[in-house]
Amino acid sequence: MQVWYKKGFGQWPTKQPDPKTIMHTQDDREHHPPAGHEIFLFGVIWAFVGALYAALFMPVFEVVRHVWPLWTAPICAAVVATAGGALVYSSSQLAMLVAIFSNFAVFGYLLYSGAFASPLAPTVIGAAIGALVGALYGLGVKESRIYSAEAKLLAGLIVGFAVSIVSLVWILVFDASLPILAAVLAPLTGLLYVKVVDGFIKRFSDIFPAFLDGAIAGAVIGGFIGFGLWVMGGIVLQKTAPEWEVTIAIIGETTPIAVAAASVSTGILGTLYGALRSRF
Repeated sequence: MQVWYKKGFGQWPTKQPDPKTIMHTQDDREHHPPAGHEIFLFGVIWAFVGALYAALFMPVFEVVRHVWPLWTAPICAAVVATAGGALVYSSSQLAMLVAIFSNFAVFGYLLYSGAFASPLAPTVIGAAIGALVGALYGLGVKESRIYSAEAKLLAGLIVGFAVSIVSLVWILVFDASLPILAAVLAPLTGLLYVKVVDGFIKRFSDIFPAFLDGAIAGAVIGGFIGFGLWVMGGIVLQKTAPEWEVTIAIIGETTPIAVAAASVSTGILGTLYGALRSRF
């Protein structure tokens, strides 16, 4: 039987149903629109995805702007937030496992290093631990959402590059508010990703073996955990190298606003999307 995979922000059936069943289900959906609680669930899920996008986009933007030219920041932030968010959302069980082990490793490093010099080391440590945990997870768990991770990552990268054009124009031409940019990009990115990811999964889901799929997803998730702990350590503990103090302060001031704005804008789009469609 052909296996179907997770599409967008929803779940495909495990096995391919009979064509007559598909036609009957589609007819039912045409005559029975989604209930109110289903539409509400769409909005809640999309709001969460929007918040996750902004929580990734803002810190990456500020860190990249600190070390590279300004024009690279919106591109890197859009690509990383899209691809990373796709893997984090679609690998929730693995994300919890990676978080347990990566947290211990990164916390240990941060405590040992004292003043946090840069985000590179925590990110690499988190990614390395995540890759190991993900590889073991891929080998041991046969029914897992991490399968087709390479397809989801590729879809996220391409969509991220596409929306980064908007981000680049926003920053270089209009010089407008960064939190508002995150609120604009989050729903746009989510909608584009939902539209294209199924095609990528159908074409690219069998490139790598299971353990490598797990390693890819685990490395991305672990890297974000390490990076996030570095950011939170700088904001909460106010311990960072002098050259990063301004960057950490900006992240702490702008990220909560961006997360709130992106969750609202994406939640509204998700509610409308749920009202117009009966499934993701």
